[in-house]
Amino acid sequence: MTRVVFAPETFNLAETTRAIEIARHLPEADVLFTGYSRAYAPLVEEAGFAFRMLSPELSASDGRQLIKVDQGRALRHPFTESVIRARVRSEMAAFESFGADAVVIGTTLSTFISARASGVPLVHAKPFAYSLPHLSRATSFPVLPDGRAAGRAANRIAAGLVRAAAPRLTFRPRAFRTVPGEFGVRLPRQTLAALDADVNLITELRALHGARAPELPPNYRLVGPIYARLPGEVPDRVKDLANGRRPVVYLALGSSGNRRLLLRLLAALADCPVEVLAPVRQYLGPADLAAVPGNVHVTDLLPAHRLAPFIDLSVIHGGQGTVQTACLSGKPFVGVPLQFEQRYNVAACVRYGNAVQLSPHRLTPRRVREAVRACLQSAGLRDRAAELAREAAGEDGALASADHIRALIAGGAAYPPHG
Repeated sequence: MTRVVFAPETFNLAETTRAIEIARHLPEADVLFTGYSRAYAPLVEEAGFAFRMLSPELSASDGRQLIKVDQGRALRHPFTESVIRARVRSEMAAFESFGADAVVIGTTLSTFISARASGVPLVHAKPFAYSLPHLSRATSFPVLPDGRAAGRAANRIAAGLVRAAAPRLTFRPRAFRTVPGEFGVRLPRQTLAALDADVNLITELRALHGARAPELPPNYRLVGPIYARLPGEVPDRVKDLANGRRPVVYLALGSSGNRRLLLRLLAALADCPVEVLAPVRQYLGPADLAAVPGNVHVTDLLPAHRLAPFIDLSVIHGGQGTVQTACLSGKPFVGVPLQFEQRYNVAACVRYGNAVQLSPHRLTPRRVREAVRACLQSAGLRDRAAELAREAAGEDGALASADHIRALIAGGAAYPPHG
């Protein structure tokens, strides 16, 4: 029997659910999930897969710190030499004891060492944004919203600088300069090349990116969207809101949002004639929950892929899975991206015509109200949103990913451990 290890960073909701969706399409395989955080490990077990906690455990505070680094709000990260060395040993032991034929990751950086040291094929399911083929040929880099000519011009200039710099960038944190050699691995010198796997599965909507993406390298595959399909039915509370007289706004910030942004959005939406469905309880304390506006309905995580008939628009942070869920709903959305990849995701939809982008640094109640009003009243936005949902309805990135994993295993194309 084929044995596949899925090793997402389990403090990240999108990575964890993306891996679960791919694993569901490998029913013939023996599947093991590994991770360092308990945050979203229960979702793995609820989906029926075995989960093995590895050491050293990633604390909740370290997970939050990694999100800050990802969003450019911090430089310090927890991946010291001793942590990466311990991670590599834990992963290699797990791969060997399980007899892994392939390892599938999100952004579990230590596996770029451990899989190669173990001679196990590595599969990286990831966005196109900020990959080597993207940055080496980018025509726009979203430093500013490109709704206006000045923003588009600035983004074109930024893209030129990025195209020149990206292929030459060789920076790596100290741990990734020293630890690989201890295990007989030599990572590519180029930063972005070091983050390539044997097969890189680009989890983008073809309707948005297929015509724009450059020709991909041989080890890249555009597979289509992969987003969370959480278990459970739509609660009656949600159906009651949809049967009411006011539009329903779905507000979600994934696992990379923050309390401060959420409170600002809730305050702005309090003044809108809408009902707000907000599966954001994890960001709010008891005092926050007691003070939420009367039109805000806070819940735990919901099966967002089932909500399309019950909502009129979404307000989201711009994470890939959340954006894809919004696109497949057929309803427009307001995107408030928190880092470059999220800006890319939202900007692609703004260009398509199904989204409005707001900057988290210039977020005012008036701007939020105007964006919500546009999503509710603009025939252009609503028509394009419905059109995108129709175009993307047949795409199944998880199914395509599973097919590529099977092909990789059948070919036995392992990365040379001393390459």
